[in-house]
Amino acid sequence: MALVCFILYALDRKSKGEHIMWDTAGKLSLFGGLLTSGVVFATTADIPQVIEVVKEELPEITQDMFVGKPTF
Repeated sequence: MALVCFILYALDRKSKGEHIMWDTAGKLSLFGGLLTSGVVFATTADIPQVIEVVKEELPEITQDMFVGKPTF
């Protein structure tokens, strides 16, 4: 994705007849790659496994909150 961001930036600058600003191209490539990796990480989590862990742990945690077991 970082390469795609760079190519799109370069094509945009060339179509306007302007020079490529390498620091801007680097920033766009970096942020494009980071954004893509964040989206992929967030959307590929094992959702059924996460739901099972929450179902098992949540009742115990909430009961401990309201029963009043001091932990300090």
